[in-house]
Amino acid sequence: MAVCLLAAIGCGGDDEPAHEFPGSYQRLGETDFFRDLAGKELAPDLIRFSPAHVLWSDGANKDRYLRLPGGAPIDTSEMDHWRLPVGAQLFKSFTVDGVLIETRLIERIAETGDRDEDYWVGAFLWRDDESDADFVEDGASDARGTDHDVPDAKTCWLCHRGQPGAILGLSALQLSNERDDLGALAAADLLSDPPDGSFAPPGEPAVQAALGYLHANCSSCHNPRGAAWIDTDMDLELSVLDTSPEDTRTYRSTVGVELQYFESEDYLYRVVAGDPAASGLLHRMTVRGSDTAMPPVASELVHEDGLALISDWIGGM
Repeated sequence: MAVCLLAAIGCGGDDEPAHEFPGSYQRLGETDFFRDLAGKELAPDLIRFSPAHVLWSDGANKDRYLRLPGGAPIDTSEMDHWRLPVGAQLFKSFTVDGVLIETRLIERIAETGDRDEDYWVGAFLWRDDESDADFVEDGASDARGTDHDVPDAKTCWLCHRGQPGAILGLSALQLSNERDDLGALAAADLLSDPPDGSFAPPGEPAVQAALGYLHANCSSCHNPRGAAWIDTDMDLELSVLDTSPEDTRTYRSTVGVELQYFESEDYLYRVVAGDPAASGLLHRMTVRGSDTAMPPVASELVHEDGLALISDWIGGM
């Protein structure tokens, strides 16, 4: 069993640098993810965690694990942007309708200061007999007889490169939840700068949920370092320093702000306070299968619960 802490990844243009993959892994079995691959027994040094705000993946069930080499701590000197030590690994496994589809890995492999050189990012597609999973650099469509698509390695990196530490779902804000994963990591001396307390988005519970949803589902691209910044200056990233909903970059870059990259005769503003139907941001969340869709990758199904969260947030302004 893995160690459990009380329970427990419009895009830019062609000018973005391509990520180089060292090709050090061809099978998941080479990563020491399992102590017993045949029996699906996980390595004992894995730490299971669960973010407070979850990325929608068309209803797939996801399990997330962290490995820190030799107990080396995570650099948490910047609470919003954690950085893994060299040798650290993050795994995320996807199960759809009871079928184990893929396991993704992001590993810190160097410390050159160049994110394109410092990380290995990719997905492993499980074989039909589940004897192992194979690295699929070009991804896979409708994997294992499901509607789930395994992303190619370039697409994985497209989202992860929007963070200084190249990791998503692992931060002070994301690990402050009812299971207190943040406190457990701090108690185990695995954070370089343990926080004083826990964190949550500002506002009433419904507002917190909406801001957290946009942070988890959109901010990897919609921030000043993200892939979408070349087209739009919308910033949906939260900070532990946010003190009120109106002070967040989410509010300041959406409410009453004219649409920029997306043009439509039916929508003029990203968010119209009190009017979800007139808000371009919400409209784009209802679209799939075209350039208008948000997110543009990694989802084929509209998330009805997510739409309800954002609609209620806008309507309640």
